[in-house]
Amino acid sequence: MPAKMIIRKAGELDFPAIKSLLATMKLPSEDLQKELPGFFIAEANGKTAGCIGLENYGDAALLRSMAVYPEYRNQGIASRLTETLLQQAAAEGVKEIYLLTETAENYFLKKGFRTISRSSVPDTVKKSSEFSHLCPSSATVMRKEISLKKKILFVCIENSNRSQMSQAFAKILGGDKVEAYSAGSRPSGKVNPRAIEAMKQLGYDLSTHDSKSLKDVERFAPFDAVVTMGCGDACPWMPARKFIDWQIPDPKHMEPDEFNKVRNLICDKVKELLRELEVI
Repeated sequence: MPAKMIIRKAGELDFPAIKSLLATMKLPSEDLQKELPGFFIAEANGKTAGCIGLENYGDAALLRSMAVYPEYRNQGIASRLTETLLQQAAAEGVKEIYLLTETAENYFLKKGFRTISRSSVPDTVKKSSEFSHLCPSSATVMRKEISLKKKILFVCIENSNRSQMSQAFAKILGGDKVEAYSAGSRPSGKVNPRAIEAMKQLGYDLSTHDSKSLKDVERFAPFDAVVTMGCGDACPWMPARKFIDWQIPDPKHMEPDEFNKVRNLICDKVKELLRELEVI
């Protein structure tokens, strides 16, 4: 039976469990406060499975102590912990998150972090225990910018029609308040000329878009909303606050008049979504 997983804020009663987890994973814990401010804990069927910590230094923050017990890996726990922390950082007004890692550089690259030099780190973060003395100078330094814009991912099968037009309408209607992305569970590699023509009628050049896979956009996670259209079980979980499925017919082989009806339906759906997200 799959484990029942919850992510919650950690507190003083969790101190022994998190201290033990970090020791098992050979991560520093000497500077931990017993109240565990900024820490989150993942529990599977009531047992500690993982943790992550956020140290807030104003505009900048430090992601630290992300750990998952080996028996709970490959279940999306690290992604959910990271998503929770990034959402918390955004809520606290953090603009940039930094981290140090010796083993997880590739993982964090997929989460939108980028490798930087130690000299690029703000002095406030450099004074943290991890930067000043707990982590070796050979550790990789990484940074991720926190966007205050609403991030939306639209997913269909081929990323050729519906999701492409949805992305376009989100950009048109949301302007600089939205970061819109699209992808396909089985991307075709091209945008349908019929979709390009349909959007051209509204003054939008869809020919500048590319047909992308979910792997191409996972580095932009977490999202405020992931909208799926027809990909069913082929649409894997993505870190997001909200998941929505739109029952919109695939217009791939439709004649122009019918195609434009689907285009207009998508426009109405995107407007509704942006209102729900308080963008418009």
